[in-house]
Amino acid sequence: MITLRKNEQVEIYQVELALKEKTKQSPFISVLILAQEQGEITAESLQENLLPTLPIRACNNLLQRLAQQNYLSKKRNQVFRNDILGHSRFGNEQEEDNYGVSTFELTEIGEQSAIDKSFWIGEKGIYNVYVSHSNLLNQQIIRTEKVERNLEDDRQSNRQYTPDYILDYQNQILNINKKEIRIEEIESKCFQLNPADCSLEIQATNDETLLKILKANQGLFQTSFETNETELKEELLTNTNEFEYDENKKVVLSEFNQDNLSFNRKVKLKNPYFQDNQFNSVEIENVAFIPSDMQNAELWLNEILFKGIDKYFLDESSFNEFATDKAKPIFEHYTFPLPTRKLLKQTIAKKENAFYQIAKLETIDYLNY
Repeated sequence: MITLRKNEQVEIYQVELALKEKTKQSPFISVLILAQEQGEITAESLQENLLPTLPIRACNNLLQRLAQQNYLSKKRNQVFRNDILGHSRFGNEQEEDNYGVSTFELTEIGEQSAIDKSFWIGEKGIYNVYVSHSNLLNQQIIRTEKVERNLEDDRQSNRQYTPDYILDYQNQILNINKKEIRIEEIESKCFQLNPADCSLEIQATNDETLLKILKANQGLFQTSFETNETELKEELLTNTNEFEYDENKKVVLSEFNQDNLSFNRKVKLKNPYFQDNQFNSVEIENVAFIPSDMQNAELWLNEILFKGIDKYFLDESSFNEFATDKAKPIFEHYTFPLPTRKLLKQTIAKKENAFYQIAKLETIDYLNY
C-alpha cells in the first residue's frame, strides 16, 4: 500500500440552496417500477397492484404529485376531429375520465429512477458548502452541510456574490461521499467563512485507490481515484530526481555499496510528485535496484560472491555452479565474463576478513595436490 499526504486548504461558503439527494428507500420507487412494467399507470392500476386500501382519488393525487416532480407526465392521445372549417385534423388530448382521473407515463427522469430503483428527495435551507480547487478532483464542491443559523447572524463574515465555481453546479449532479446530490437552486449571494486547514490523502492498494480529504482527522470527502498502486508507484519513481530511475527497465540504477547488495529495497522519497502535486515524504516498498554500469556490476557481483561463500568447493564445477546462480540478477542486465575461482581468490585476498572464504576457495587445490 502507498499513502500520499499533503496539506490542503478548503474554502467554506454559507449559501442558501435547494437540492435533492438520491435515495434507495422511498416508497415512490415501487410506483415508478409499476409504471415502467405496464408502460403507463392510472389510479385504478395503482390501487389494484400496490395500494388496495387507498381510495382512487388519493391514488390519483399521488400520481399528480409525482407528475409535479417531473417523474410522470399525463398521457396524451392523438384524436381525429373536424375543425371549424370542416377540415379533418389530428390533435392531442389528455386521457382523463369523467372524474378527472388521468393516465400517466414515465418521463425520462422517471424512467431512469425506475431502472436505478432510486428517488430524489428535495429540501431547502442554508448550507456550508466546502470547496477544494485541487486538480486531483473532478468536482470542486466536496461537501454540503446544512446549518440552522441565519446568514445575517454571522457578523464576522462579509456578504458577497456567490462564486461562479459554485453557481456552475446548479442543475448538476454531484457525487459526495457515495451519495448523489443535485443542486437545483443556488442563492446569488453568500457569506465566505474562514477556510479549513485539511489533509488530502491518496491511499492506493492492489484492490482500489481512495482519495480522502480530512479535517482534524475527520473525513470531509472520500471518492474512488482512477489509478492503482502499480501506476502510482511508477509515476512517483519516474518523477523523482532523488536517484536515477530507468523507466524502460523499471529499476533504480545504483552505485555499488558493499553494505547494501539487495536488488529489492524500500526507498524514501523526500519530495514526491504526483500529477503536478508535491506531497509529504513517503516510503515505497519493493523497488528494484540494479548496478548503474558495468564497473559497478562487477564490484557488486564480486561482493555477492564473497559474502555468499558458505561451503567448501570440492571441484571447479561446484564453484562455477555457485557463481552462476549468484550472478543471475546481474546478468539479466549486464554481460561480462564470470569471475573464475582463481580470480575471485585474488580479488578478495585484499580484504582483512577474508581468511575463511579464501580457505573454502582453496580446498580444490589441496585435494588435487
